[in-house]
Amino acid sequence: MSPTDNKKDSTTVKGLNSEGQRISSKDFEDLVQAAAKESQNLVLETYGQHNVGGRLMPASGPYNINLTGPVGQRLGCMGQPGTTIVTEGPASDDVGYLNIGADIIVKGDATNGVCNAMAQGKVMIKGSIGSRGLTMTKWNPDYERPELWVLGSVGDTFAEFNCGGTGIVCGFDAKNPDNVLGYRPCVGMVGGIIYYRGKTDDTYSRTSVKRRAR
Repeated sequence: MSPTDNKKDSTTVKGLNSEGQRISSKDFEDLVQAAAKESQNLVLETYGQHNVGGRLMPASGPYNINLTGPVGQRLGCMGQPGTTIVTEGPASDDVGYLNIGADIIVKGDATNGVCNAMAQGKVMIKGSIGSRGLTMTKWNPDYERPELWVLGSVGDTFAEFNCGGTGIVCGFDAKNPDNVLGYRPCVGMVGGIIYYRGKTDDTYSRTSVKRRAR
């Protein structure tokens, strides 16, 4: 029995083999790449595999990817334009790492390093995130700015060395409602904009950003 099953207009890729053993991240990626040649709608039954959902070439897209199991690190790594990735639960570190165009939706919390080194695309988190979100982003003015949307709050050192990304922190049902931006946000930030709603501890880097009331 193959780990890949076709169901109507979508293709399901299973993270367990026929013996119920977890497939390695490399082998799982090979299965996903093969499935993407047959279908633009993928259902990935993940079991903690890393680097899931990225590197699908836009010439064969657009791709709609739905993840239904536990998600490992670097979800949507090197995500391409025309790819939409939706995970039904929380996600591990480095969501959207090196993303260059994919839209990534996490229907739960995410841990550290969300959007690290992202250059384009959107990452949307239904819950809150850990530390060092939106760090070291890149922005080419010929393309749209990378965006991070967080419904809740963010952890410490948010937007460190941000080079053009836009962050929107809504402060809704925040993990820390008294400090929705975490400790010492925007250190070394040289470009980009941060919008937020809620309270902060006022420790943002005054040498790197200017605060403007709305």
